[in-house]
Amino acid sequence: AGPRRDSVSAESPPSCAAIFESARASKSRRDLRRARRRRRQSPTPAKKSLSEGGRRALSPRGSGIRARRYLPPDATEPQVVAFFAGCGELERAPKLLRDRATGRVIRGFVTFAREAGLRAALAKDGGRLGARTVSVTVATTHGTAQAEGTHTPAMAEEVLEALGVAEDPDGVYVDGTFGRGGHARAILNALGPRGTLHGFDVDPDAVAAGEALAKADPRFAMHRAWFSSVAASLPPDDVGRVRGVLLDVGISSPQLDGGRGFRPEVDAPLDMRFDATSGVETARAYLVRASRRELAAALEKYGGERPAHARRIADAVALAKRSDPTLDGLTTTKLAALAAAAKGHREYQAMHPAKMTFQALRIAVNREFDELKDGLAAATSVLAVGGAVAVLTWKHSECAVVVDYQAEHALALPDAPLARWARRAGVEVADAAGGDVEPAR
Repeated sequence: AGPRRDSVSAESPPSCAAIFESARASKSRRDLRRARRRRRQSPTPAKKSLSEGGRRALSPRGSGIRARRYLPPDATEPQVVAFFAGCGELERAPKLLRDRATGRVIRGFVTFAREAGLRAALAKDGGRLGARTVSVTVATTHGTAQAEGTHTPAMAEEVLEALGVAEDPDGVYVDGTFGRGGHARAILNALGPRGTLHGFDVDPDAVAAGEALAKADPRFAMHRAWFSSVAASLPPDDVGRVRGVLLDVGISSPQLDGGRGFRPEVDAPLDMRFDATSGVETARAYLVRASRRELAAALEKYGGERPAHARRIADAVALAKRSDPTLDGLTTTKLAALAAAAKGHREYQAMHPAKMTFQALRIAVNREFDELKDGLAAATSVLAVGGAVAVLTWKHSECAVVVDYQAEHALALPDAPLARWARRAGVEVADAAGGDVEPAR
């Protein structure tokens, strides 16, 4: 799945769609060469990928055109309509997403009602929209538009399939990362009258939303706790009977919008705690306490910063503590400026230069990787035989935690060398195909 923020999808099944993105003038020649190569490609195979592969995308209902980078920042929906004028009927008005802090256009979708519109749109590849050169290609992914303060669940249908809700609609299920309840509501919609869903979260706003849902639906129970405590928090009768557990790790859009210091572009106190009412240290307190070496290691491990950049940022923070030991004057924007200046190098990706620094601090403050490891262990401990744990990760480092846990706890395959040796030695082996052992998925 792609990032939670800034994803858009059509709301009804269109027949075709296209992506457009504009290029900086300095890159126009290279982009136009790429555009000419894409123009020669037939749209028919791409249409097939939309109709068949779309079932595995964030939303199974349609697709759209997406503007990724360098779209004119002041572009308007009427300008986009005018750009594609004559291509064919649009399924609906274009949807442009704007940066909440600056109002600049960052991406959007336009969906055509018929495939003929797609073919005509592809012919406009290399055209001009405002002062920018536009490249038009077929969309390969689509998501769902979301309003500020909400969170649209990613891969909801895939989650339901992975958890096996259709096979046991009256079973017990757990949403370990409730958020605003998008996945929880999808699970409840698929549950039978005797089904049960438990939600877990520590964010006060998420807990409030969960408690409201619990009042409206008696099949749902909300727990204000980290998902690593699921075994201790569930009713004793449900432990060992859970058919499926969902963990959607990372941060959600409402948390980014909540003014707790998660975004480098918005000035706010350096808090970054998921549970702001807990006694966990804030990001500012972490920066005050952490040594230069500890901070550099965290930036590299959790944020993916290059070692040289991590050391420079840690050095800059250490120097800032010399003049302000408690860092009382350090806010999000000041830290972002400090990190950007310390790096002294633009990333090849179009993102804020302090984004990875903020990510690393958030993960360190909330112990996200440790919580994920403990949560996976707790989730598997409450499963029924044949139960499933579905995990959505958004970064390679998160995925690596899950893969490492899976490798460490996986049952042996029947042809595994050690399993074959053990059988020859007369040692009883429980493997993924053995007898009455049905592994958790």
